[in-house]
Amino acid sequence: MVIYGPYPPSPGRTRWRVQVYDPKTQRKLSVTAESREAALALRERLEQEVKHAAPLLVHDAIAQYLDVKRHDIRSDKQVEDLGRKLRQLCPNVPVSSVTPQKAEQYYLEETRRQGKFGALRPATHHARLRLAKAMWAWLIRRDLASQNPWDRVEPIGKVSSGKLQLDEADARKLDKFLFAQADAGDEGALALLLELYLGLRSSEVLSLTVGACQGQIVYVHGTKTKNARRKLELYAPVAAILSKHCRNRPESARVFAANLPKQPSANWAYKRLKKICAQLGIPSICPHSLRGLHSSLALEAGATTHHVAKALGHASFGTTARHYAKPESIEVGRAHRFVAALHGENTQSESASSAASDSHAVSGSASGSAASDALSQILAGLTPELREQVVAQLRLRADGSGR
Repeated sequence: MVIYGPYPPSPGRTRWRVQVYDPKTQRKLSVTAESREAALALRERLEQEVKHAAPLLVHDAIAQYLDVKRHDIRSDKQVEDLGRKLRQLCPNVPVSSVTPQKAEQYYLEETRRQGKFGALRPATHHARLRLAKAMWAWLIRRDLASQNPWDRVEPIGKVSSGKLQLDEADARKLDKFLFAQADAGDEGALALLLELYLGLRSSEVLSLTVGACQGQIVYVHGTKTKNARRKLELYAPVAAILSKHCRNRPESARVFAANLPKQPSANWAYKRLKKICAQLGIPSICPHSLRGLHSSLALEAGATTHHVAKALGHASFGTTARHYAKPESIEVGRAHRFVAALHGENTQSESASSAASDSHAVSGSASGSAASDALSQILAGLTPELREQVVAQLRLRADGSGR
């Protein structure tokens, strides 16, 4: 219970009001008094009664929090997952009893807990700590808690900068195998191909309907955020296999696992990919790593950070860089875009630079000393690693044009 007031008489009324709010039922009850002094005494009495009443328990608070989050989260399953994670982290004790010391104890227990695939990774329990902080911040805004005990809990362990990704040779081996299997009618292999070639989440692939696949265009409605809704172009050979798989099926039908009564979880794709990796003798990766591979290869090929983030359904490239793209791929992609911009191609240039000797080595005499000086100034601001990449590409282009 939360007490508000006292409030002075409103127009047409003569009595003061004190409001009692029940977060559990989200109902308000107004209690009136003759004067301000009487209303203050009434409020004090009500506060004492509330103080000695049954305290709000954590799991009841979680239920209230989920009722609010349903308006922000698209999927009921995601709401259920949020509740499960919060309940696993914090036991059903009174909210007021969760001190910073208790919160740290609960978090330490969470870091030691064994999940389905072994001990929880730092990224997992870091994320759950953030969830607890967010919920307690909401409780404070609703006057259901006086402090956020989780703010003083320090996350433990180093989070990986990105998903494990295959090297080029293993990626090609996996690609070749998936193509062959998908063409032979293996829908699991086809689903993994879509994750690789479009950078989709497993949940997005598994929620695709036949009507969303229009030739080489795939309409992704998204399962996570509003930025997840997008229109993507699929590589023609993969699109041909997908069209064959969807042929003579109703538009409302799910593309994958249509024989199951409901859409399967991401584990459907995970188990298939793990089996394939073992069969090929390559490092075992999860389907989400295919998103990382997609973003890294796209950046290395010269795609802009904006387009890669948009394809993956991210609001900004920051998320892509932190969790998916390899740092070296970002640098290589930047080098590609620099060279493209320098040669007048349709890509926006980013600031870059190099040494004068390098600029003379790649510019030759055709452009004259003015062009060489300009190139020297541009290259001078680059890091040595990036400058080396740029110069190497300029030399390749110069050799290809006969200079």
